[in-house]
Amino acid sequence: MLDALFLFAAIAAPQEKVFDDWAVACDNIGRCEATALQAPEQFGDAPSQMLLTREPGPNGLVTIAIDPAETVRGPVSLSIDGKPAGTGTIGDNYRVSGAPAERLARLMTAGDWLELRSGSRLLARISLAGSSATLRYVDAQQGRAGTVTALVATGTKPATAVPGAAAAPPVPALRPASGAPENPGTALVGELAKLGDCDVSAISSDLPVERYRLDAQATLVLIPCGSGAYNYNSAAFVLRGGKGAPALFDVPPDWIEGDGPATLTNASFATIDGAVLTSSSKGRGLGDCGSSQSWVWDGSRFRMIEARTLGECRGSINWLTVFRATPDWR
Repeated sequence: MLDALFLFAAIAAPQEKVFDDWAVACDNIGRCEATALQAPEQFGDAPSQMLLTREPGPNGLVTIAIDPAETVRGPVSLSIDGKPAGTGTIGDNYRVSGAPAERLARLMTAGDWLELRSGSRLLARISLAGSSATLRYVDAQQGRAGTVTALVATGTKPATAVPGAAAAPPVPALRPASGAPENPGTALVGELAKLGDCDVSAISSDLPVERYRLDAQATLVLIPCGSGAYNYNSAAFVLRGGKGAPALFDVPPDWIEGDGPATLTNASFATIDGAVLTSSSKGRGLGDCGSSQSWVWDGSRFRMIEARTLGECRGSINWLTVFRATPDWR
């Protein structure tokens, strides 16, 4: 029987849903995220950010965060179509959760524009077109339509009728071994670059070959394989005892299947609790659309632990989570 990750690899890349000026996605454990997009009449303006999240399950905490385009701190007020909708204090962003966030979310569904102000100064103006359909979608995806917990599709069923949260699948993951990574040497780099259809002449001090120790026997090798204005690609290989082979992934970068080496975009290998390999592709230099995936090493292949996406290039930098797993570090 295929485990959760291999089953995930067999389906098409998940995408967000777009309702007018809002985009929404729910991940494999039932957590939903929705972000405001710029309305057509706002194109060219510095974008403010608004993200609404709802946790799965009967309690289903709602959280709303608003980031103005300009950094401002202090007391603020919210209004919807000119009517007061809340007050608070802004630090890095305006944030509200629980019952106040649910109240604000319900007010949003009946309005056209939400404004955040500091005194008379307008900090953010968010289009609410599509917010009602977005929250109705969340109600449906989380199985809360017809219950007292729904934000739009409300009913009389008790909160206990809402399904519980699914568990994030555990993924076996090895912590990186100590010691210097293996050096592939110039000749092997050339062979691997050719295998990945990469131009070895493009390797420079700006885009060098990167090497990272994975475990006692394996080294990750990332070979530069083309770049553009705000994205650069790397072909991924695993080196063992002087021999290199394409790195294996349970879910390949951007879900692109093929026989050749996997190509990562803007690749990074970060060691925090363990080690996470990430590919992040921007649709525009602003970063207001794109996709990213992250994996951990299990000793034989890279296993996905997170995927995020946002296909609409309309001012939001809140890429929406569509998959998550929990690394089981060993």
